[in-house]
Amino acid sequence: MVERKKRTDADFSEFELHITHTEEICVHYLKKPGKMEGRVKFINTNGILAVTGDYGNWIFCREFRPSKDGHVSEQYWKEKLRFSSTQSGSHFSSADTRKVIESGLNGDLEEWGYEGSQLEQMKAYYQELLKSVDLSEGEYVAQAFYDDRPSFLACEDVPFEKETDYCLLVVFDAFEDICDRIKEVGELEKGE
Repeated sequence: MVERKKRTDADFSEFELHITHTEEICVHYLKKPGKMEGRVKFINTNGILAVTGDYGNWIFCREFRPSKDGHVSEQYWKEKLRFSSTQSGSHFSSADTRKVIESGLNGDLEEWGYEGSQLEQMKAYYQELLKSVDLSEGEYVAQAFYDDRPSFLACEDVPFEKETDYCLLVVFDAFEDICDRIKEVGELEKGE
């Protein structure tokens, strides 16, 4: 089986993959024989993917059809999770945002091309952000995006890091496990 860098410590190596495929529905079900823990079911139908099991329920606005060379683009699938939905696969991470701010103060601002008065404004802005990064997400957003943001700074350049939900990362690892198994079966069939 192909070795990919895993996002989590979830181990599907002892799980069986059960596939049900009809004209209307395609289901990929990872389950450990004789156990109910850790199971994950991917249900594709009518343009959506519903993931159910021990890692939550997730509804994506696109079907996922594993392929021999498939892999999971986290950003793409998080967009499909959020589109016309109230689900969220990530949340504000003050620790990761703090790292970005500190990196900026430790030389990254210069690497990103800030110089002169803009560099001085950015350093002052980042110093202020350090004071509010550990507050609630709403308080940080008010400070970072509205209160002191330099007029030349685009909103997408404001330090605001998100951490992906652990259960969603397990779902992504399971996606890739299924793709790897399909690829392995395809290679075995070619060799026979």
